Parts: sequence; C-alpha cells; structure tokens
Amino acid sequence: MQLRMTPRQRARQASHEQLLQQVLELLPLAGGRTPRLTELCRMVGVSERTLRSAFVHTLGMAPARYLRLRRLHLLRAALAIADGQQSSVAAIAQRFGYTDCGRMAAEYYRVFGEYPSTTLQRPLNAG
Repeated sequence: MQLRMTPRQRARQASHEQLLQQVLELLPLAGGRTPRLTELCRMVGVSERTLRSAFVHTLGMAPARYLRLRRLHLLRAALAIADGQQSSVAAIAQRFGYTDCGRMAAEYYRVFGEYPSTTLQRPLNAG
C-alpha cells in the first residue's frame, strides 16, 4: 500500500536527492582518493547529520558505507582490467588508499565472494 507524501515530505526528498547529486558529482574530483565525511560536508556546505539523513533516506545506507562500497567497486574494476602478470593486488589497492591489504581482502571477499587476487588473475573476457 503506497502512502501519499505530504508537500513537506516531497520537498525534503527532493532536497536530499539534490544534495546527494552534489556529493556524487564531487567524488571524482577528490584526486583518486575517497574523501572523509567531514570534507564532503564542507564541500557541499551541510552538517554531517544532514548529509547522513540524505544518504539514508535516498540510498538506504550511511555515507561511510556508501563510500566504502564505492571504493571497493572501483578497486574491483581496476583489478579486472589489470594485467595479472604485470600488476599486484597491493599496488593497485594502494592507488585506492588501501594500506591494510588483509582487511581490504576480507571486506572484498564479503562483498564479492572472491578474493582480489582471483579477480586480478581472471582473464578479462571471463566475466
């Protein structure tokens, strides 16, 4: 059963979506690294509470979780296109700001069901 939204709720949702769009547009400008939450807040001119609300209401997750998942997906894409004979997981992970490869590998496995080395060694056309 779909509940009708009040004008105030629609305005808040639109505001959250607009704020989220601003943040997502800023992410590629962060110099290849994932910015801290406080940096994002400063860049878009809102409080952490406002930014958290926008992420939770729009994406269903906190900004920190979204940023971690985004960084993992970027790492996976880089591993998938890298030459496993020329590159190492550690070198590629370092480009994305990972310093603890063990922790990164465990999180990678939880999300993707395989270890980063498996992704790196798989031929590009193997999917």
